[in-house]
Amino acid sequence: MKLIFFFASLTIFSSSSFAQNYTRYDIPEPESKVNIGLGIGIDYGGIGGRITFLPVKRLALFAAAGYALVGFGYNIGAQLRIIPDKKICPTFGVMYGYNGVIMVQNASMYDKIYYGTSLSGGMEIHFGGKPNYMNVSLIVPFRSQAFYDDWDRIKQNSSISIQSDPLPVAFSIGYHFALK
Repeated sequence: MKLIFFFASLTIFSSSSFAQNYTRYDIPEPESKVNIGLGIGIDYGGIGGRITFLPVKRLALFAAAGYALVGFGYNIGAQLRIIPDKKICPTFGVMYGYNGVIMVQNASMYDKIYYGTSLSGGMEIHFGGKPNYMNVSLIVPFRSQAFYDDWDRIKQNSSISIQSDPLPVAFSIGYHFALK
């Protein structure tokens, strides 16, 4: 009977010791509530930066500002973080701000930034359990009627050579640094 009790005690001691070692290495770093991102795309204000606040783990609120080819661009928005504890976290977002630019070389009187709502789908890619991450998104801008009216006037102007039509979607990429 003493031998069985000793063996049971050894087993309990070993398994609790294993659990302590396992949990000690498995606990992720506490997630930062604020991060700064640098990137290119509508959700970075053009070529610029973005500050993101996470009031809860699955929701990110952001404000962005940058250079949008012909001037200052900004955006504010929110992202739903689908599985925030994974290395690759899908996101879905909505934002308001700059979502279109018309730029005509050597005719700056046509240059203009347009504002409206945009939807995004993308992912955060976390590296090695660190709170810093890369953000990649596909963005669908809902451009204003003023944008399309101005675009039509430019296309009808025979002295302006059109290089490309506006894309129906936009892409963005940025790298975010967690603030402690």
